[in-house]
Amino acid sequence: MANNSEIFKKQGYIVLSQGLNRDDMVTLESSSQALSQRAGELLAELAESGESLSDFYKRHDDELIVVPEIDDPLKVCRYEYIDGYSETINTQIVPKLKQYIEELTGSEFLLFKDKCNAKNPGGGAFDPHQDVIAYDQFKPAYHVTAAIFLDDATVENGCLHFPENYLEDVAELDSPLTDTPVGKLPVLASYDGGPDNGNIRREICDKIRWNLVPAKRGDVVLFDSYVPHYSEKNNSDKTRRAMFFTFNAAVDGNYYQDYYAMKRNEFDNPKFHVATPTAHSKL
Repeated sequence: MANNSEIFKKQGYIVLSQGLNRDDMVTLESSSQALSQRAGELLAELAESGESLSDFYKRHDDELIVVPEIDDPLKVCRYEYIDGYSETINTQIVPKLKQYIEELTGSEFLLFKDKCNAKNPGGGAFDPHQDVIAYDQFKPAYHVTAAIFLDDATVENGCLHFPENYLEDVAELDSPLTDTPVGKLPVLASYDGGPDNGNIRREICDKIRWNLVPAKRGDVVLFDSYVPHYSEKNNSDKTRRAMFFTFNAAVDGNYYQDYYAMKRNEFDNPKFHVATPTAHSKL
């Protein structure tokens, strides 16, 4: 995987065509349907009771975490804590993704967080951002995310966009650099607070040459937490479901439960809603 390692280090991402086989996808589809059903049930139960998501999660440390769409409190925008909630995904899918990342980087990694974006028709745009700025309250400074697609990701339904070579594009910006296992990487200036919270500033985005990265059902896209990325809204009439499993270098420790403990206690903290197409301040 040496060639893949070089590509990954240079551009910050790589696509593993059909990284998940047919059996994997059958497992994911079944698990996804069960998780989506539970997420919808939770929103319906809270709408009936009148309890806020923030208050609910302070009292439930083992529940699936769900975020509604901005225009419909009963429609699931995304859900999280997948590995902690689904034994099937924990035992059959996550180890395979972990192996891919370790082969790519030559280092041991542990799961840091996870989520599934429903990407409903007409919604789900994610503005340009770097994941690392949402994780800076924890020790790990380098992460690799495995994005897996339950539906084909196309231009029409909002596939991912990555830079052609962002290190060259932003070299003259004199951005702060962070030491990582793959060298020094820049943290780009972003908006702090407001509707653009966590998004890379527009004048920087304008300097980046963006590539469309379509993906087929079963493809795995691996990308690090420094590479900028975004996706447009879903302009099709079907959902574009994608799961994202983020890992950190094992040398920094295991933070999965700590991350979700903090999220449950600080559900409205904007750090947990960077580049999220939902009204996080009203949750």
